[in-house]
Amino acid sequence: MITNLRRSLLYVPGDSRKMLQKAVTVPADVLVLNLEDGVAASRKDEVRENIVWALNSLDFGSHEVAVRVNSLESDIGRRDLAAAVPGRPDAICLPKVESAAGIRDADAAVRELEVGSGLPAGSLLFHAMIESPGGVLNAFGIARSSTRMTSLIFGSADYSALVRCQLSEDRLEILMALQMVVASARSAGIDAIDAPCFDVENVALLRRESLQARRFGFDGKGALNPHQVGVINDVFDVTAEEAERAERVLAALDAAERGGRALTTVDGSLVEDPHRAAAQRILRRWEELHR
Repeated sequence: MITNLRRSLLYVPGDSRKMLQKAVTVPADVLVLNLEDGVAASRKDEVRENIVWALNSLDFGSHEVAVRVNSLESDIGRRDLAAAVPGRPDAICLPKVESAAGIRDADAAVRELEVGSGLPAGSLLFHAMIESPGGVLNAFGIARSSTRMTSLIFGSADYSALVRCQLSEDRLEILMALQMVVASARSAGIDAIDAPCFDVENVALLRRESLQARRFGFDGKGALNPHQVGVINDVFDVTAEEAERAERVLAALDAAERGGRALTTVDGSLVEDPHRAAAQRILRRWEELHR
């Protein structure tokens, strides 16, 4: 049973079965078994076999498991999909998504494979990677393109290269893209996942990026190395103080409503109906973390 949290999303290379076995011990909420970037063309078939083995042999426990396939416009990507779906992952991670039409095509292809594998049609979810200017500009339609859609994942490396920006540590150069991904995900009621921190040894930078992503509204962040997961989880966790304040916000709003008022104050700050939804979301996440 998956946790329904996506604080941390660990990209797991399928180069070795040992690495796949280790991944199940990492406290990442989502494991993305990777067949795309970082896998040499000459090893695609070998890595695909490793991931099929992992899906059929490993106990992933409460991890959500997604398979990141190659582009479905390629023969390699179609073979990835045909191999992955019968292994019953929780989701398919679609790279470099440019349009809603691409998601709808993937939906039809997966549906055919689900039926052929004896799976309920529509059971596999989609994580769509937004990695290009076109993907960012079309993110609203992509987010709402299929009932399978469960998150938008921002890919900063490809996006930065394609827009030709020189990315600094504060990431102001991609601020618009980050906000568009979050806004598009929210419009569809799905999650938004930030790109990984590529300086994998720089814990301070990872924490700054994670805090920035949470302030922007992201639900979680990608990780390239297992040792990044703890920091990411810590930043995206709901604290006891946040949960306690959320309870006080709800109690204050309920009391105001009984008194015929639509707003009140908590700790000197005005709260009204939009704060109710935010408080309820915090408490749902708190319950997921502590069930």
